[in-house]
Amino acid sequence: MGHRLSSPKKESVQDKLFTSVRKSILMGELRPGDPVSEIGVARAQGVSQTTVREALVKLEHAGLVRRVPNIGTFVTQMTPREIRERLRLRVILEGLAGSEAARNIRPSQLEDIGHWLRAIASAVASNDYFEAAHADLELHRAIWRSAGDSTLYQMLDQLTVPLFAFVSMERQRLREDLSRAVEAHDPIVQAIRAQDSDAAREALRVHIEKSYAEFLGGPMGQQA
Repeated sequence: MGHRLSSPKKESVQDKLFTSVRKSILMGELRPGDPVSEIGVARAQGVSQTTVREALVKLEHAGLVRRVPNIGTFVTQMTPREIRERLRLRVILEGLAGSEAARNIRPSQLEDIGHWLRAIASAVASNDYFEAAHADLELHRAIWRSAGDSTLYQMLDQLTVPLFAFVSMERQRLREDLSRAVEAHDPIVQAIRAQDSDAAREALRVHIEKSYAEFLGGPMGQQA
């Protein structure tokens, strides 16, 4: 009984720690390639190293950190080639998700997408990099959920979260104007609302390629 009662508390601490480190990465407090010290995080957060280690495993599964055996844990860093490889797969998988979402969308799901679309506009207006990245990711997650395929959702989440984190950090480092850096999502939402699966797929392709063009140095098909 004692073990059962303690589990929710332990999970809650891990979740809070995961969220805290994730926010530090997205806000640029921890930069690509920076080491993440288990001892340092444990002392700063007032938790055990075991709890930190378990949270870092979750962060690794989310693609936000990389653990190097016998060396340490580091914030994910990506080369243009790695970004290109992830984006090539994302275009295919998210195109499928958008197409399925257009076919299966429910009114409540459209409301959820609309909420995050407004959140993006608000973050862009205030040039808030963390909130813009958070709202952008949540809008895309809302689209993936609307597709009704849990396996597809999990694949896209694992593939895409590191991209959002890395690009958000780079945009903040370069102090980019988010009104230019974050492409409009309106065509995607309009296509899904119209239940036009082909238009949704194409709108997502165009959006992804334009949003990441500056990090790729050319069209997605061009070699790095």
